[in-house]
Amino acid sequence: MPIDGAWVQQGWQEQGTARVILARAQPSGAILLGEYVVDCLCAGVKSSTYAVNVSPDVFQNEAIPRIYGGEPPMAISEELAHEIIWGAVEYAEGLGLRAHASFRDSQRILEPADALPRSAGVRFGYEGRPAYIPAPTDNELAILRSLIDSVGIGNFHYAPRGEVSDEIAELLGAEVQEQEDDSERSAIWTPEQMEEQPGSVSADSGLWVPGQMEEPSESADRAEPAGIWTPGRS
Repeated sequence: MPIDGAWVQQGWQEQGTARVILARAQPSGAILLGEYVVDCLCAGVKSSTYAVNVSPDVFQNEAIPRIYGGEPPMAISEELAHEIIWGAVEYAEGLGLRAHASFRDSQRILEPADALPRSAGVRFGYEGRPAYIPAPTDNELAILRSLIDSVGIGNFHYAPRGEVSDEIAELLGAEVQEQEDDSERSAIWTPEQMEEQPGSVSADSGLWVPGQMEEPSESADRAEPAGIWTPGRS
């Protein structure tokens, strides 16, 4: 089934999260589509799904608007779509992080990881380091342990949402104490680290802080279900 098109939301590079759609034309004329929510900063594919036998009219007039919250997406090449998805998967695997379980099925819509040329123009992480922003469903402690094991304290950015648990604070604090060179560097962003401009980086922390990069809107982060059948949906 030939690839019929690929899309991503406007501003995905600044947001750090890409919602990629890849569509294939079925012999019947219907659309087979895969949707991939990709964290380009750290964790790779956070979720994915697919749908079959979608009429072109429903795809263009219902699925695309719902998935992108009514904002027109950018049409991109199939090469760029694959580079964003597979590049993020490989980046996350290098940090000990696996793609979401749903990717086992949805990846079948993609070409193999090495099938298409890459531009090397897609950057992962933030300023050369992984940048972890926890999602509500994350096993935050396990992800932080993987980051510590793979790159070490001081070599990744961490911007917690809400109050940091005692267990996480203890984990990061203990690791910092073991590294004398980084003894004054906190692995956790706190308000005291913010300089005059909101979202700036404290000179001695080297950490990314909330507000420094625009985050996806709530509608872009999780669009309403697209009036089409997907696996697991009744």
